[in-house]
Amino acid sequence: MWAIDRWRLRLLPRLCPAHIALALYFLFACLSLLFAAPNPRAGLPKLLGIAELCALTLITSDLASRPRIFPRVARTVAITSLVSAGAALLGLAFFYAGISSHLIGIYGELEPSSWYARVQAGTHNPNLLASFCIFASAIVAHRDGELPGWLRRITLTALWITVCLTFSRGILGFILAAVIRGANTRFRRRVAAVCGAVSAGIMISLTIWNPSINPAHPLDISFRTSESSRLQAATSSFATLLRHPLFGSGLGTSPGQYLGAPFDSHLTPLNIAATLGLPSLISFVFLVTLVWRRRMRPTDLCIWGALAGMALDGLAQDTEDFRHLWVMLGFAGANASVPEKARECRE
Repeated sequence: MWAIDRWRLRLLPRLCPAHIALALYFLFACLSLLFAAPNPRAGLPKLLGIAELCALTLITSDLASRPRIFPRVARTVAITSLVSAGAALLGLAFFYAGISSHLIGIYGELEPSSWYARVQAGTHNPNLLASFCIFASAIVAHRDGELPGWLRRITLTALWITVCLTFSRGILGFILAAVIRGANTRFRRRVAAVCGAVSAGIMISLTIWNPSINPAHPLDISFRTSESSRLQAATSSFATLLRHPLFGSGLGTSPGQYLGAPFDSHLTPLNIAATLGLPSLISFVFLVTLVWRRRMRPTDLCIWGALAGMALDGLAQDTEDFRHLWVMLGFAGANASVPEKARECRE
């Protein structure tokens, strides 16, 4: 539909270096599929998914640079957020009523308990829901969304409740994004920097050590003697990268190992490099760097705060396949191409 609209208007999209980075990322994914994947035919759906992600970034960057588009996006995301929050609370009500549902996710490395549950609403797992909350909070809080004050406050409150009910590491990313959104003074920017450094340290510590945590009894923390699943996944994925630095383990495969079974890295940069190869990781970093260097001044704290929160979350899970990450990159790219005007956030 976007291509038809462009053809109807007789307008070709303006090419920029970020589009070259997208094309390179897709190209190296194709090469990984052809030369490294053990079963290229089985990896074709994954290649189609990567094409979708690149297209999302391209289309979003074009549409978001047009006038009156962002308010429509903000309303859509606000409605989706409220529906997701309602689904999360409904799943929690089912849990306490003893009814099993797909609105509740697995406990992961947390201690199972009858006192709490990890909500996932309509997503694949609680971690994905927490990542979506980071994305949604930035769109809803953005001034260009032009949402009524009462709707913005209700939606942000619902997102805070939802992300906390996921009991995931993504809560730290959500907090960091919120702190950066409000960093409009030098002191607040320093607070945001400290918050980011402390949060990154916590993320890395939770990967290296293997804590046993029960949110129903938060002070009763112990450490398991066994190696954490994320550390096993990271170390085995790094070994895969050393063996296959050019094209990785192959598109559609899992580069790591956990308990003898294939496992993703649970560390976004490493997972890209170990699965698709170092050239793919370089292309992805090149894309983010280009968008950052071409950003409009003053920096859009909403958009880049969300990207910082998702980057922090990417230290503990594989976020490169999340659609909302690529949509947010598209918004950041649009922010670099719109006319000079100040973009601010308000809670």
